[in-house]
Amino acid sequence: FLTCMPVSMHSFVWPNRTWPLAALTETQWRSWQDEGYLVVPDAVPLRLARAAAAAVREYVGADDTNRSSWYTNVLDIYEDTLPDGKRPHHGPCGMVQMFHHSSLWALRQHPRVHEIFADLYGTRRLFVTVDRAHFKPPVTTEHPAWSDAGEVHSGLHWDVNTRRENWPLPYSIQGVLYLEDTAAAQGALRLVPGFHSRLAAWDAAQPADRSSERPEGEAAAALDAEALSVGAAAASLVVWHSALPHGPAPNTQSAPRVSAYLSMLPVDAAPFLGAQRAADAPLSMADAGTLAYHEEQRQLVYGLGGESAAAGTPPRLRRQSA
Repeated sequence: FLTCMPVSMHSFVWPNRTWPLAALTETQWRSWQDEGYLVVPDAVPLRLARAAAAAVREYVGADDTNRSSWYTNVLDIYEDTLPDGKRPHHGPCGMVQMFHHSSLWALRQHPRVHEIFADLYGTRRLFVTVDRAHFKPPVTTEHPAWSDAGEVHSGLHWDVNTRRENWPLPYSIQGVLYLEDTAAAQGALRLVPGFHSRLAAWDAAQPADRSSERPEGEAAAALDAEALSVGAAAASLVVWHSALPHGPAPNTQSAPRVSAYLSMLPVDAAPFLGAQRAADAPLSMADAGTLAYHEEQRQLVYGLGGESAAAGTPPRLRRQSA
């Protein structure tokens, strides 16, 4: 029911909404528009969230009666390998390489989740992403390896190329579902509210060769000071526009953070891409069909061939959802 084309706001694409809302309220839409993120309570039934949390615990070998079991997995999921040559399924970054458990599919296929993303995109023709889970226990001196999340998950970052030559940034929505009550200091998602609206002004003060993936130096410290840790109740869905810097927070509470990354994308992404992109270009990393930091796919999604590539027309990649 997309009744109007999203419009370019110079540095990012945003819908000029005329469609009615089914799951969200007008107040929630205004907050989404102003802040670039939204917490939607009761996105799924609590029993489904609890079932997924139990599955994540089982997968990583966590037993709440034995707190040391939370910290068993200490290898880096991106850099290290197991004796059989495979990558670890869990480590100090908190990410859990669990994708197809039935409890996760129960979340992805719940009608209310679809209604929420249909409200955000203005179309019911959506497909769900296949993403991983998260299990992050509290930081403790008894398990120092878990005090270092690793290079990929340290500080704030973007999952889209935010350099000026890639503007307007696509209207791409990311999401995480809290499977258990998650306090702000419990390793919750951190982000900079409203940053999409001031990306252009911020960029003007940065070096031309700044990183497309993360703020650096004093700029990173300034944004880090602004970042908000988003706590919410179990079964809450947190969504954010990809233009917002975001990243993990350390867990300084007494219980692990347990969550699952979940989003939906439009079957026809062309209206949300921006005029400079091919109509069949990927809208996001998930849309490109990658479940990991595979370099070739990553460069395609970042649009310009990576950090060192010269500016030019983004390469074409036929969308795998059509």
